[in-house]
Amino acid sequence: MNKYLWALLGLVLVVLGLCGIWHFRYDVLSFIKGVIGAIVLMIGAIILVIGVSELRE
Repeated sequence: MNKYLWALLGLVLVVLGLCGIWHFRYDVLSFIKGVIGAIVLMIGAIILVIGVSELRE
């Protein structure tokens, strides 16, 4: 496919995504807050496992 067509398709998808986020902004913000908490928890668990592994050596 033409590279300009890919860029145009990406731009259209970004604009549609931003419109969707703006329309559902309160639901999206609640979801993002929950996702950020889950990601921080997973990263903390991974760092804890690495730390315990280092201590055992």
